[in-house]
Amino acid sequence: MKSKKRKDKKKQFSSVKALLKADREREIEQYGKQVSMRPSKVHKSKKDYDRKKNKVDERDLE
Repeated sequence: MKSKKRKDKKKQFSSVKALLKADREREIEQYGKQVSMRPSKVHKSKKDYDRKKNKVDERDLE
């Protein structure tokens, strides 16, 4: 039974993978590039903890 379940999962995974590849290729044909890939970065909240920034602040205090 286990091998049948694994085969089914593998088939599902490969079919999903094929769909994603087809969508990506269609996007490239339509727009000349991937639309989902944006060159800009996501805005980072100032309230987020940033270890590197905190290390720079500590060096300034010394």
